[in-house]
Amino acid sequence: FVGPPGVGKTSIGKSIANALGREFYRFSVGGLTDVAEIKGHRRTYVGAMPGKLIQCLKATNSANPVVLIDEIDKLGRGYQGDPASALLEVLDPSQNAAFMDHYLDVPVDLSKILFLCTANVADTIPGPLLDRMEVVRLSGYILDEKVQIAQRYLLPAAREQMGLTPEQMEMPRESIVALIRWYCREAG
Repeated sequence: FVGPPGVGKTSIGKSIANALGREFYRFSVGGLTDVAEIKGHRRTYVGAMPGKLIQCLKATNSANPVVLIDEIDKLGRGYQGDPASALLEVLDPSQNAAFMDHYLDVPVDLSKILFLCTANVADTIPGPLLDRMEVVRLSGYILDEKVQIAQRYLLPAAREQMGLTPEQMEMPRESIVALIRWYCREAG
């Protein structure tokens, strides 16, 4: 999913998991520069751990969760390898049936996992990685949609959080519009 912050990319991922009746796991790769975060540390290192995907399978206790890889457009590159190459192995259907985590050192089948990725822009996603993805673009909300979100979800949640009734706290549409226009100008 490619779109500006706040348009519901992660929420859509959770909804897909719920609709499929699968467990949901999210991890961010924004700024990630170490391949070991994805492929695990070799056991010879003190404090070695399996990679995120093995941790995901353990945390969800499922062989077929929905995994949301967040901020894939902000993937880093460091002296400890190229995480994009490791993710390429994860997302490529011809390779992920025998994914090799360095910590476990045995092939693990990731082919049953549904991978979803989020990004703010597709331009910074490495080409070979982007070739393995179907891009769904999500645009920002228009003013009327933002007003509806505020009236249906945000105001009732704020009232409940403060312990107020609708009679004790009113917010006219004009006030909501002014907040959106002058203080909440981001897309989401």
